[in-house]
Amino acid sequence: MNEATIASAERISTCTAALASGADSWAASRAYFLRGQAHFDERDFEAAVADFSRFIHSYPSNVQGYQVRAAAYLRQGNFDLAIADRSRVIEIGPKDPLAYAYRGEAYGAKGDFDHSLADLNKAIEINPNVKVAYCLRGHAYIAKGDVELAIASYNQAIHLDPDFKAAYGGRAAAYRLRGDLDLAITDHDQVIRLDPQSAPAYFGRAMVHWQSGSLSQSLADFDEAGRLNPKSAYAVLWHEIVAKRSGQPSRLAEAATHLDMTKWPAPIVSLFLGALTPERVLSAADDADPKRRKAQVCEANFYTAELALQRGSAEDARQSLDLAAADCPKAFVESWAATVELKGLGARR
Repeated sequence: MNEATIASAERISTCTAALASGADSWAASRAYFLRGQAHFDERDFEAAVADFSRFIHSYPSNVQGYQVRAAAYLRQGNFDLAIADRSRVIEIGPKDPLAYAYRGEAYGAKGDFDHSLADLNKAIEINPNVKVAYCLRGHAYIAKGDVELAIASYNQAIHLDPDFKAAYGGRAAAYRLRGDLDLAITDHDQVIRLDPQSAPAYFGRAMVHWQSGSLSQSLADFDEAGRLNPKSAYAVLWHEIVAKRSGQPSRLAEAATHLDMTKWPAPIVSLFLGALTPERVLSAADDADPKRRKAQVCEANFYTAELALQRGSAEDARQSLDLAAADCPKAFVESWAATVELKGLGARR
């Protein structure tokens, strides 16, 4: 039986019972691995890491154990630990192109795009047919602002696999950044044909429709993105932005009941609900982790500007948009959207 077809809670219960029964060492190690996967599916990454670590203790040369623990570390934001695990995979199999590709992914998540590109290029050097390396390289190029190189890399990934959803989604973002909105729409359409349940594809297409001024189409796509993923605060925020600009009634208060209002970007949602001031949102954006702080301050500035636009305060909006355009990471939607809004404000002067 394929364990993945069993509900994660049931897998956790079964594995816990097996461990409590005093299973032999091989069975216990497998139970830890399977329970770790179930915890991962439940998004309990701390528990997943603990179980994968027990498995690795028994099998210190097992590549799969390090890879799944690295994936859990990435979800936790423990990028250095993820890189360390993927470096261990390379030590075990120095000729494995995927080992370099996945460490490149971890470097990219950390924001170290030079090391990311070095690993991804190494993966391609070992095996020019590793499609995921081209796709991840496209993501790294976008983050560095090299749009043409990103498109070329995504093209290579799609050449290797014409049904590669992630590559179409990445290329759509690159086309959008280049201003080729029709091509961006075509790529988002392709993702949706391949996966009609892809909330990110609807979100991405909605953003392109927003830039082109097709607000009714944008709103319809944000509706679908929110339906597919009602816990996405960004889909909720953008639906509110486009609805207000279209003269449609707000649904923010009801949508917010489905969100986790204990973590970022909950303060921005509270800002739009009138429960927080922009100053309080900027204060909430502060964080001991400089990378997280940069991201949250970027978003605080952008969405504060959007609220100012709704209230007719163009000069306040311009100041916050200038900050967002200058400081947001290039891969962030808010970086590109701030530039679009500034152009619109300039045209209205």
